[in-house]
Amino acid sequence: MRPSIPRLVRVISKSDLVQQGIPLKRTKPEPLRSDIKQPTLIEVLMKRKADAGENYPTNIRIEPELKMAHYRRVPKEIGMELKEMAREK
Repeated sequence: MRPSIPRLVRVISKSDLVQQGIPLKRTKPEPLRSDIKQPTLIEVLMKRKADAGENYPTNIRIEPELKMAHYRRVPKEIGMELKEMAREK
């Protein structure tokens, strides 16, 4: 009979850990601060691409961010709709 994963796992109670002198610490995630601007997904991917250099996968294409200047010759209603569709959410 082969050992299974549940068979190999042993649950240890908290009181046993305390008796052995192992401190119980709960890790709390860092709170997100609203006053610090978080990097966008495009910025994170561009940084990864710069860090990886030649080793970056060729099948991942990063499109540049579209500005309103790109929509100057497009009618205003259509340009705003296109920009809204292209905006990162």
